[in-house]
Amino acid sequence: MATLNGVNYAQTHAPSDGNWKLVPVSEVGGQLRLIYDTFSCVTATAAADVLNVGRLPKDARVWDVHVTTSVTLGSGTKVNVGIAYDDSALTSDADLFLKEAATAGVVNRGMLGGLGIGAVISGVHATIPQVPITTVGEGKVQLTFVDDPADGAVVKVFIFYTID
Repeated sequence: MATLNGVNYAQTHAPSDGNWKLVPVSEVGGQLRLIYDTFSCVTATAAADVLNVGRLPKDARVWDVHVTTSVTLGSGTKVNVGIAYDDSALTSDADLFLKEAATAGVVNRGMLGGLGIGAVISGVHATIPQVPITTVGEGKVQLTFVDDPADGAVVKVFIFYTID
């Protein structure tokens, strides 16, 4: 039976060359941070509307994103959650975190399959996304309604991330 070391552990606690190396704080005990926002849908809220829910700095490591709704947004209503980078040279991604996450009923939709009752892997992702997802620039986290949401529905978005 062998005792093995993970990459970060080996670099910080058991380097083969005797020289300890620094690794990102966000990977070895950094503080988990949370962005949280809510939005109440109104009659005018429609498919393709974009909801800004927070900002992430460059090199943030996103560990999970959850979308919770107070009631069904509508039959088959789905949402995307992604990032719009401030730097136009970077490619923004409208569904980087969640793609076509169904919001039928009061349920969590999360990148990792969820932390709460009823949570499932989001939409059309065939597998759980590889986390963490690291942002390549500063930008806005945005939720995009794929379908028309129901009037009066409350959408809650949680983004769990670490930074150095």
